Amino acid sequence: MQTRSCVKYSRLAADDDGYIDLQHSDSTVGAIPIIIIGILVFLPGFYHLRIAYYAAKGYRGYSYDDIPDFGD
Repeated sequence: MQTRSCVKYSRLAADDDGYIDLQHSDSTVGAIPIIIIGILVFLPGFYHLRIAYYAAKGYRGYSYDDIPDFGD
């Protein structure tokens, strides 16, 4: 049984330098979803880094015990 692929291929030119125009074309995924994912990943990391920084500097009310271990 043979399945059809939705991937579009193009033939490389003989004077190929390793790049084609399709590599730099607009993708179907815009920059907005990438930014949202980046923010969602950055915020928890920054929060835990801030707790670790304040605990290392000895600020009152901050401890390494405040950082969850996430089941490890």
